[in-house]
Amino acid sequence: MSTVAVSPAPELVPDQRRALQSVARYEALRLVRHPVFVVATLVYIYDAVITPFTDYANADYPAPAHGTESNLDWPLMPAFLLGLGGLIAMNRITSSSGRFGEVLGAAPMSEPRRTLALCLACLVPAGLALLGAAWVFYFWMTDPPVHTENWGEFSNAELAAIMACGVLAALGGSLLGVLTARWWRWPTAAALTCVLLIAWSIVGLFNDDHPLVTLNHLAAPFTLVSANGNDWSWHHGGSWLWRVPYLAGLCALATIAACAHGSDGELRRRQVRWAAAVGVLTLAALLIGTFTGPAGFYSWDDR
Repeated sequence: MSTVAVSPAPELVPDQRRALQSVARYEALRLVRHPVFVVATLVYIYDAVITPFTDYANADYPAPAHGTESNLDWPLMPAFLLGLGGLIAMNRITSSSGRFGEVLGAAPMSEPRRTLALCLACLVPAGLALLGAAWVFYFWMTDPPVHTENWGEFSNAELAAIMACGVLAALGGSLLGVLTARWWRWPTAAALTCVLLIAWSIVGLFNDDHPLVTLNHLAAPFTLVSANGNDWSWHHGGSWLWRVPYLAGLCALATIAACAHGSDGELRRRQVRWAAAVGVLTLAALLIGTFTGPAGFYSWDDR
């Protein structure tokens, strides 16, 4: 009588997509509970709610011919609060192990996939920025701030692009937090990165129509549409429509670079190819926006 050896059933391979989604949800929850991000979000929500009702330079607003209100600066709020707040929070979350191992116990993942899950969590600040932008943009379209500086100098498409840049800045700042935590591992990396971003943005606000000044203005991570003084107003040059794909490209590059940490072999080669392609498109958008957009000019100058 012969016997048949029965081998044990093969271990089931976890659904990688489901595991990625689970880790991304977990990291998103860690983000919304992070103290820095909580404070930034509360301030952002408060500012978004009151913006259409406080110092909103609509038709009923008592303003002189050249007032001091600049409601077009709104995208600075998601960029500064959610972008820099997300950068610091995501940097700390990525750097800390926390309960990460417990979550991955049933479904081990490679470091690039874990990093991708962290990048997906960055959609939280982007989503909040989008909601706030939609809220303010609704008032821009239904009760426009006609007395704000530089209002009549932009088309509706350009106004939408200005709002989109604020959303992308919120996303990009958070992604940069993941990137710095993966490649620049020391305690004050996030704070120093924030300082450098702010300094770069300030440098990009010079009043000059030289193409290099316009290039730096469009390349800055977040910037303003104009610079206003007591007796002058300078409209910065460049195309806001082309700034949108430029910022989107930076977000994609940050994701690729972050996920490249810990990768090797064919995955690393594929990441290099993707980075090269996205980098070329991003640079092209920046150059097109610089040289096809309007040159900077004084909207008015009483000096």
